[in-house]
Amino acid sequence: MEKIYHKSLPEKTADGISDFIYRENYGAGAKLPGEKELAAMLEVSRNTVREAIRILAEKKVVEVRRGAGTFVSSRRGLSDDLLGLSLVSDKKKLVRDLLELRLLIEPRMAAMAAERASAAQIARLKELFLKMEKEWLAGHIYFEQDMEFHTFIAGCSGNLVVHSLLPPIQQAILLQENVTGKRLGKKTVEAHRRILAAIEGRRSCEAQDAMTVHLIQNQERILELMREK
Repeated sequence: MEKIYHKSLPEKTADGISDFIYRENYGAGAKLPGEKELAAMLEVSRNTVREAIRILAEKKVVEVRRGAGTFVSSRRGLSDDLLGLSLVSDKKKLVRDLLELRLLIEPRMAAMAAERASAAQIARLKELFLKMEKEWLAGHIYFEQDMEFHTFIAGCSGNLVVHSLLPPIQQAILLQENVTGKRLGKKTVEAHRRILAAIEGRRSCEAQDAMTVHLIQNQERILELMREK
């Protein structure tokens, strides 16, 4: 006779926290309530909440930032190389193909973000942009901030399936950095400013167009730099 598996209390609590994330439409980067509040909400001890958070962190549903709190992960529940892209030997062709993929999905994500993002998510998106702009003004490479900006927009779309497409997008950005020698610059910052303004203003068509123009400009610049190498 097959043994029936019963979930432990921390596992049930992890399920409860996951349900809360989806029910409240928490997008990538959103901060969860503290241990005390979650414990009261789910009627469990803080130790149980801690165990549940550890389970969710292992599944990449959340990420724990020491001293800052617990946040919804931008790679929710997925491996870093879901499609096995790291095994592709022709990295330049992979970049071209991933750029095409981004053009197919990211403009629509931006439009959906303009329609669906909460006020808190828009505020967070603005923070991410300012952080990236600060890095650029200081003359630093802002790859991580660029990646976070794009993946957060995808999370703001409110479509749960979108999260399965984030790792390839992140891989595309990473490969662009490697292939182009990290030369993105002022145009990227300006493009992100336009995308942010459109999402903040709830102008979905404008957000879609701004993202399309940004990705096409990126594509042209990256392909040109690839030809030079």
